[in-house]
Amino acid sequence: MHIGAKLDPSVDSSVLYFPCSIHTHKNGYKAIWPHIILDRAKPGVIAVNADGQRFVNEADSYHDFCMAQIKSNLGKDKIVSYLVCDHTAIEKYGLGFVLPGAKKLNYFLQEKYLFSAPTLQALAEKTGINPKGLTQTVQRFNHFVDKGEDSDFAKGSGVMNRFNGDAEIQPNPCLGKLQQPPFYALPVIPMDCASSAGLAGDEFGRVLDDQQQVIPGLFACGNDLSSIFKGTYPGPGTTLGPGMVFAWRIAQFAAGKLNQTTSSSNQQLNQPQSLAQEYKSA
Repeated sequence: MHIGAKLDPSVDSSVLYFPCSIHTHKNGYKAIWPHIILDRAKPGVIAVNADGQRFVNEADSYHDFCMAQIKSNLGKDKIVSYLVCDHTAIEKYGLGFVLPGAKKLNYFLQEKYLFSAPTLQALAEKTGINPKGLTQTVQRFNHFVDKGEDSDFAKGSGVMNRFNGDAEIQPNPCLGKLQQPPFYALPVIPMDCASSAGLAGDEFGRVLDDQQQVIPGLFACGNDLSSIFKGTYPGPGTTLGPGMVFAWRIAQFAAGKLNQTTSSSNQQLNQPQSLAQEYKSA
């Protein structure tokens, strides 16, 4: 930055996120559970905000989940949402640190890692969720289960959704009713798993200045280079794949084996938007 390197501001999000739950031990240590694939996509699990409203396809990627979570909490004092399920779901699939079989469930309830109540109304009152909103949301979701189709957020409509669901449940492996008490709510917040914002560069990993000119001898790759996916998240490896590719390209360029005549494109990385736009459209 001191020699004029430019930070690329043209990213959808400068951070890639995990939705995480936190268990604070008695000694103050905070154990963090990233909700990646094990519970959100399962039947009988939904996500709601403090208003008791769903805001996302719970089975989508963890980054997209958090982006929807942030948007749903705009203007509020803090960003928090809840994974909500019934006893059938937590017994079969687990929820965060509560592993399948509801292992150590009572311990985590006592630790207030998650909350339980015999009715949705009582659960909402215990957690600060709007009771009417939560009750109506669950009723609406249960109706979708009967249809086999989530008309609000299309949970279970995509290949990744269905892969992370429960193949034993048909016709939609991601949909199951919330009807068997007690009911459970687990607070989750967005936490960073990687960065997307970084230095502007060209197709050889050469760092650019404010005039879009190459700074001789300065290269960047990995999380130091602005993401070619522009802050969107096509899937796992979004940072690792480009990191490896550009490390290779930098080495090839520095060794004189790669140059403008051998490159298929001579555009700066902070210009092409088609990749991110194509992903968003999909």
